[in-house]
Amino acid sequence: MDSFNKLVMEWLREKTEKREPLEIISFYNEMPVRVKMNPLSIENKVVGWKGNPKIIPAIDQTQKFYITFLHPEYREKRILSAGVLYYNDDYIETTFPSLAVEPKFNRSAVRITVSEMKPIYVDVEDKDVSFSTRALDISEGGVGIIINKGLLGLNQEVNVTLKFPSGDVINNIPAKVVRVEELSGRKKEEKAGLAFVSLKERDRNIISRYIIQRQREIINEFKMLTGE
Repeated sequence: MDSFNKLVMEWLREKTEKREPLEIISFYNEMPVRVKMNPLSIENKVVGWKGNPKIIPAIDQTQKFYITFLHPEYREKRILSAGVLYYNDDYIETTFPSLAVEPKFNRSAVRITVSEMKPIYVDVEDKDVSFSTRALDISEGGVGIIINKGLLGLNQEVNVTLKFPSGDVINNIPAKVVRVEELSGRKKEEKAGLAFVSLKERDRNIISRYIIQRQREIINEFKMLTGE
């Protein structure tokens, strides 16, 4: 075990002995869910936690959560990630937390998962390709879309048209492919992250209104699932 993991182990053991709750973060449809949970045990690099029903819908989607760790030497906050091995309302088991590299914590704009029932359709064009697809998530800074594998490459420049369920349309947004990643369970498709190169104020407002409305939908859905 390296020196950083030893620090995390000592910190977790101290919190366990003191029965001190930690802030736990997971994501439900890209929205952060924050709860307090007590670590109960550490054995063979498996951590047992006192459960919290409010985080269950987020774990259902992500199978992981994050812990804020204050480094005792450098006094810097680090984000740790733990994979969920078993869970119910009363008890959760995870892998031993490791240092997380998670883009969600470094975003400059709020990102939200798009409803499958009320999709945003996306037309993508450049000199070599032209196709239509659905948005997986969206922010004022960009959009995540489903594509056939190999259809787009990193740093490729495209023009994007967004068609919202409200009837609003944003035409010809210059965008750049900044990320391509696998989609779980889909062998022939992948996710491409497109960053908007420039966006008019009117178009930014359309996206902002959609995000606010979609956040309300997700909050109401989450409250129904957790019985709030």
